[in-house]
Amino acid sequence: MSSTYRRLHELVVSGTLLPGTRLGEVPLASRLGVSRPTMREALRRLEGSGLAHSDGRSLRVARMSAAELRSALLMRASLEALHAELAAKRVADGEVAPAQLGRLRRLADDAERATETGDTHLAVVHNRAFHQAIDGLAGSQVSAAAVDTLWDRVLVATRHSLATGERRESVGPEHRELIEAITAGRGADAADLALRHVRATLGVLDLPLVAGRE
Repeated sequence: MSSTYRRLHELVVSGTLLPGTRLGEVPLASRLGVSRPTMREALRRLEGSGLAHSDGRSLRVARMSAAELRSALLMRASLEALHAELAAKRVADGEVAPAQLGRLRRLADDAERATETGDTHLAVVHNRAFHQAIDGLAGSQVSAAAVDTLWDRVLVATRHSLATGERRESVGPEHRELIEAITAGRGADAADLALRHVRATLGVLDLPLVAGRE
């Protein structure tokens, strides 16, 4: 990932550039101190990743409809359930070092502390790192890359689910249950917990589980 694209990507995923914001090549090149051709290539990559789209006149930070957001969350839930199951199986097979599980616990603690203090930005960062750690333990690079892209798109669409009172109380315990299942090598339990954990966001965002019920 080039440094220019990485910086542009961070502006979008962090919410600095909100959905619908016009992505002008000239002002962005000036803002990041790069040439127009360099920015043009970074914008092409951003569009290719699904984080930007053309409205026919200009390129803008992508918006997601309720149906698209629901679809992205359901796909993320399925992939993270798979990763939790694979991670638990690798633990049961002795393929995961204790230090890796210790890091998972520390990431969960970081996410819980940030969530409890109401630091939404930091909570999102640590929460994502926690789930990425499980993705890594699963040893499935292709699906890990796919879920990482889904994370980007969901974060651009909404960054507030962890800020609600309900999720502040639930995220930590759900993470701990998931860690316990993975550490015990209980693949089916880990998959179910991961699935329910992500799907809970649908309720927070008032999105139906099944299409056509908006």
